[in-house]
Amino acid sequence: MTSQELTRNYTIEQEDIAMEAIDWNYAISTLLIRFVGIFVVLGILQVVMQITGRIFARLDARKETVSPKPSARSGFSQPEAAAVAMALYLHDKST
Repeated sequence: MTSQELTRNYTIEQEDIAMEAIDWNYAISTLLIRFVGIFVVLGILQVVMQITGRIFARLDARKETVSPKPSARSGFSQPEAAAVAMALYLHDKST
């Protein structure tokens, strides 16, 4: 082989292995869009969680304002119930 043939074969091989150029503007812009998009989604999620938290807090506050009615089965007044509870506690503590 002559030097011209070797040079021609070498240039042909270089053309076959040609690399694609990276479009850095596109790459950086997509990364920035994704980076900002993550924080937008997290912000929306935080707002939704705060709204639902306030809704559930109001529902719990409504349940607390409604006083539970004493059951009809217990015939004890509050002082009697306290005395029975104290007696049970002292009995349990002594054993």
